[in-house]
Order: sequence, then structure tokens, then C-alpha cells
Amino acid sequence: MSQQVISYADLSIINSALRSISSDMKGVHSELGTLNFKQDQLESELVKLADSFADFVEADIKHKSLQLAETRQGNLKQDLQIKFGYYAEVRRMATGILQGVDTGVIGEDTLRFTTEEVMIKAPGYWLAPALVSLTAWIRNDKSTTEKALNEALKRDDYKTTLFFMMVMRRLTRNDASLKWLERYFMHQNPHNLDREFIIILEAVTTGVFPPAARQLMMVNVKNWLDQLTQGDQFINEQKSQWVNFFVALGPLSEGKYPLLEKFSSNWNSLENSLKEAKTHDILNTHFKNIISSSADFSKGIKVQLDEILSLLVTNFDDEELPLQEQVRLNQLIIQMDGDKNAAQSLMDAEKHIFDEKVDFLQLLTNASFNPELSGATKVTQALAVSISQPWILEAYDTFTAQSRNNIPQYIELSIDDFKASTKDGSEENELLKEQESYYDKILETELGKISFPYAAVIIGILICFLGLWAFSLHVIVGILGCGIGGVIIWNSVSTYKKAKNRVIENVEERKQKAKEVLRGCIAETVDYRIEHTSEDNKAEQVRDLISSITPEDFSSVSHETARSII
Repeated sequence: MSQQVISYADLSIINSALRSISSDMKGVHSELGTLNFKQDQLESELVKLADSFADFVEADIKHKSLQLAETRQGNLKQDLQIKFGYYAEVRRMATGILQGVDTGVIGEDTLRFTTEEVMIKAPGYWLAPALVSLTAWIRNDKSTTEKALNEALKRDDYKTTLFFMMVMRRLTRNDASLKWLERYFMHQNPHNLDREFIIILEAVTTGVFPPAARQLMMVNVKNWLDQLTQGDQFINEQKSQWVNFFVALGPLSEGKYPLLEKFSSNWNSLENSLKEAKTHDILNTHFKNIISSSADFSKGIKVQLDEILSLLVTNFDDEELPLQEQVRLNQLIIQMDGDKNAAQSLMDAEKHIFDEKVDFLQLLTNASFNPELSGATKVTQALAVSISQPWILEAYDTFTAQSRNNIPQYIELSIDDFKASTKDGSEENELLKEQESYYDKILETELGKISFPYAAVIIGILICFLGLWAFSLHVIVGILGCGIGGVIIWNSVSTYKKAKNRVIENVEERKQKAKEVLRGCIAETVDYRIEHTSEDNKAEQVRDLISSITPEDFSSVSHETARSII
């Protein structure tokens, strides 16, 4: 009976079941591997998405700031036109009247009608009665001249004095212009100068006034410098502004080192340091442009006076300054493509230009920073820089010293949690060995987490033993027991080996990618240090250039002999 069962036994069902179990286990392991891969891929995509979103937000903020600045710019200019638009018309009329008198094509009645009309349309504006007084003086109308002059002096004594001082000089009334100049200096305070004083400096600088005016000017300027430079307060204020000016001139990021930007933990310091180093070349060009400025002496005296008068009458009046300051800020935001922080830095560097009252040193600094906004020309900017040279040089030394002190000695890297630092990239082999050792430890740790399936193997062995024992009872039961035990042992060991292989492959893949990134970072480090050193070396050229600037170098801007202001 037993022999008959054995001869007809069909083990294909058992074998099929075992193969099915093995296939299912392979499928499970395959799915686990796929899930791990997808998880890594998802994490990578999420990081990219986060970076892209951050870039998008930053770009969107800049775009909105740019649009808002453009809108505000238009609105502010419209406000200026509404509130002070007629001032501009009166300003244009001033030099037009003088030029019309030169040609003799404007009749006295026209002059009288035109200037008296502006008295009605520009109430409170000092230039309107000043023009009435001027045209009355041209007509020899003494009574109207005195009345209008008194009204102009009442509205703005300072500007009226300045205006007639230059007009008298333009009309070659030298004695009268000197009397106005003496009156002008009577109430000057070097601690509290009006912004228009730069116009006088401009006139004397370009040799428009006679020698007596120059001597008067030099005496006052020398006394002012002696007063203001006795203590450290005023000089330190100017030095601080110059340092801020140097910092604000730094270039924008060029994105030349993408790997360092992504994997260097101190990238912000590296970027700022390179930006400061690149500032030296910008400053070299800046100061060269200033000291290369020269006056065009092919122009006649009247043409030069018209230009200086134009600067006076077209310069912003005090009540316009708040709006003009806002216009300038929005102009800078547009200029910096919506980067409000960069625009504000530039604005902060030149904000004293909009001060209504400044000390003499501040006035020189304003003319040095931005001559157009302070109402001067390039020639006066060159003179202002030459007079300010001592504290500009000190400020530049301070800026250079701070920049060099802030140079990061080491570039800190963090690549897949591997921390490393390099000074100049020369430690490449050592870093690669450290990285190799780092991933060896990771592999050892990860493999240590995978324990050998002793329990499953023991259970499989026990089942095999039971199967052998079952042979004495029934052959099929014995075969089935041994088969199941063998499958358990084989599957457990196979799973263990596959898990180890996956860990090895994963760590090896991470190691290879990290190795490529490390080499790329080292290559960028070498380039970064070369560029940084090259840019920083330009500091000596700039220092030599600033050191060479003296007021005597600009004596050529005058029709007369060299100055001796300091």
C-alpha cells in the first residue's frame, strides 16, 4: 500500500509552491529597492523644488519692487511737476534773460512784463523778485531795483546774494561782485553751510572770479579746515562715510562658483570677501575718472558763468529735497533691478547729499561722491577729492584692512554630511582620503545594522531535522519538511546577501557622487583663491593713486596761478 502511494506521488505542486514563494520574495525585495530609489529621487526633487521656489520668491520680490519703484517714480515726478513745476520755468528764464540781454534782441518792455509775471506765478520763490530786480537794474529803474532786491533778500538772502555776486561778475562789474562776495562770507559757518556753497567753490576753482576773490576764498577755506580738523569728530564722520561708500560700490554676485555656493557652509563670507576684493578695481577706475577731469578753457567767461549760474538756479531748493530724495531712491531701485537692499546701501552712502545744511568737510564729501546731485561739476569733484585726500586715504586703508581681516582662512565644505575644510585646494589628496575613510565608516555602520538571520536559519535547520525524522513515519512528510526548511534557510541567507549588496551599492554611489563634488569644490577653491588674490593685489595701485592726489595737481583748472588751499 505504501509503495503504491510513492509511485503515484506528484511533487510538482510543492515545487511550484516553493518557486512561487521564492518569486514573491524576489518581487518584494525588488519593490523595496524601487521604493528606496524613489524615496531618494523624491528627496532630491524636493531639494531642487525648494531651491527653485526660493529663487522664484526672490525674483518675484525684486520684480514687484521694480514695478512699484517705476510706478512711484512716475507719481513722484508728477508731484514735483505739480508742486514745483513753475520753479523750473523761472530757473530757465534766468540764464535766458542774461543771454537775451547779450544779443540785444529782447526789448525792455518784454523783460519787464515777463519778470513781473513770474512774481505772480511763483509766490514765495526767491528767484522771481531777483529777476525783476535784475531787469529793472538793466533798465536803470533804481526804485524798482531796490524794491525787488529787498524782496528777494527777504525771501532768501543767501541765494540772492550768491546770484547777484555771479551776475555782477558776469557783467564784469568786479567791484560789485567782490562786495557781494564779502557779504556772502559775513555769515558763513563752516559747521553749517548751505548746499549752494559748492557753487562758489566751483566758481573759484574754475578761475571765474578775479584774484582778489580767490584770496578771500582761500583765507576762509584754510580757517575752516583748521577749525574742523582740530578734533577727530568731523574727520571720523567723513572716514566712516567713505568706508561705507567703498563698501556700497562692490559688484553684484556673478555666480562663478556654483558648487561652493551650494556646498560651502561659509559661502556668504566667501562671497562678501570676494566682492570687497573686486571693489579695488572699481575704485581705481572711479578715482582715475575723477582726477582726469579738466576744464574746457576754450569757453568764454560768460559761458562759464552761465553754466555756474545754471547750476545755482536749477539746483533743488530746500522744499523740494524730500521729494527729490524719494525720486533718487526709486531711481536706484530701478537701476539695481529691484534689489531694494542694494539700492538702500547706495542711498545711505550718498544720503548726506540731500542734507540742507552741512559742514565744510561734508560738503567736500558730497561733491566727491556725486557732483551732479550736490550741484557741482567734475572739476569741483576733483578739487573736493584732492582736499579730502588725507581722510580718504585713511578710510581706504581702513576698508582694505577690514576686507583683509575678513578673508576666510578656510573654505568649509559640507558634502553629504562629510565635513571638510580647505585653505587653497592644495589638500586634495588628503581630503579625498578622508572622504574615502568617511564612506568606509558609513559602509561599516550600515552593514552593521544588517544582522545575520540566525533565528530563521535555526528554524530552517530544525524543520529540516524534523523532516528527516518524519521519513520514518512517511516519506512525503519527510521530503516536505526538508524542502520547507531548506527554502527558509536559502531565502533568509539570500535576503541577507541582497540587503548587504544594496547597502554596498548605495554607499558606493553616494561616495562616487560626493567624490566628484569634492573635486569640483577643490577646483573652484583654487580658482577662487587665484581670483581673490589677483583682485586684492590691486589695492596697492589704488592706494598709490589716492596718495598721489594733491590740490596742486588741479591748478590747471584755473586761469591763474596754482592754488594753495591747504
